[in-house]
Amino acid sequence: MIDLIRAFEAKLQVFRNDIIAKNYKYFPYLKKYINESDIHETTNAENITEEFISVIDSSIKEFSTRFSQFKELSETVKFIMYPDVTTFHTLNFSQFDWLEIEDFEMQLIDFQSSSIWIQKFIDMRKELELIETERLTSNISKDANNKILETWNALPETFNCLKKLAHAIPTVFSSTYACESLFSEMNNIKDSVRNRLTDESSSACILLKVTSYNPNISQLSSNLQQQKSH
Repeated sequence: MIDLIRAFEAKLQVFRNDIIAKNYKYFPYLKKYINESDIHETTNAENITEEFISVIDSSIKEFSTRFSQFKELSETVKFIMYPDVTTFHTLNFSQFDWLEIEDFEMQLIDFQSSSIWIQKFIDMRKELELIETERLTSNISKDANNKILETWNALPETFNCLKKLAHAIPTVFSSTYACESLFSEMNNIKDSVRNRLTDESSSACILLKVTSYNPNISQLSSNLQQQKSH
């Protein structure tokens, strides 16, 4: 996850530089819009470009703020994948006081002294590498999270403090599922064919799609007929 965050932040900066240089390599539709619109003054084209850059700058700032906690806990997050090589002093327990893991340091020493348990995580990372390779080369998607959870669950209760931390780390960060789902539905509703939908109509369509709101069609139709009759 940390790698994805760093990659996305770097890509946002590349997008910004692309627009500043007016290459439009990553935004060909913006170049087409500028060229095809009734824009006769250079200042208008520059205003559009500046607005676009402003949106990207806001995204960079918001993204950095939202994942600041993730960055603070970056070394601790790695513990899920690399408990065999993680050193105790690099772990940040500030968010996990409630776990009652006083014996954690001693258990970590015992764990890292065992070639059997170390090998389990080495094997896990090899399998995750194969899963990622299949995703990138063959577009075959498998749930890597299940493999990680399966490996941790295989550890005996002798290492219960380590298991508590591994299970608790993902709960610290809020899910972006709702936002991702909303953007996905927005793209489906207001696509290239329906790009003239007003903001009000688009908002109503999204509300119907992503909430449990169930309109009374019969009543609405009846009200519409009454308005027409008057």
